[in-house]
Amino acid sequence: MYFLRILVVLVLGAQFTACHNLQKKPRFALEKGDLLFQDLDADSISDAIESVTGGDKNLSFSHVGIVDIHKNGDTMVLEAISKGVTYTKLTDFLRRSTTADQKPKVEVGRLKPEFTAFIDKALESGGKLIGKPYDDIYIMGDSTYYCSELIYDLFANAGDSIEIFRLNPMTFKDAKTGDFLPFWIEYYKNLGVDIPEGKPGLNPNGMHGSPNIEIVFSYLRQ
Repeated sequence: MYFLRILVVLVLGAQFTACHNLQKKPRFALEKGDLLFQDLDADSISDAIESVTGGDKNLSFSHVGIVDIHKNGDTMVLEAISKGVTYTKLTDFLRRSTTADQKPKVEVGRLKPEFTAFIDKALESGGKLIGKPYDDIYIMGDSTYYCSELIYDLFANAGDSIEIFRLNPMTFKDAKTGDFLPFWIEYYKNLGVDIPEGKPGLNPNGMHGSPNIEIVFSYLRQ
């Protein structure tokens, strides 16, 4: 009887330990070169970008930045925003767009192993672009940058970016009507330039769906 009790205690203890270990999921850690896809609802231009680039039913991404871990251990996000190319603290980036219960509307994409060799050189190139102005016309190939253009150019300087992210003809039209969205008509009229319909470009939603990255974490669904 004594040995039976001992056996029961040991079995119950083993089960408790196994359940406890299952509950202790490893904490997600960002890596250098991770891409942070952000669903911004801050202004009308974010909504206009999302309306012509699509997205899944839960999140539609209008912004993307890339993680850089500095020598002092600080995790920063290299991004192109309205004030230009800049480093942003991770905490500030995540707080920029959240749900009502304060979950960041951000998903993490990680380059597949065959592309990780390009990361250090890409981020080194990015550090030299700090202070460059934002590209509010969304034209590739000049000295200004919009968010996904910056990421594209970083890897173009590090290797063959066509193998990672593909350029596609841009559109500023309503998918249902085929007409330019009123927002974009007014936007480019104020800039005094033609709408760059059909020009090569890329957007955060398209990058998010690239077969060359894996979505490894969602701050929203954690």
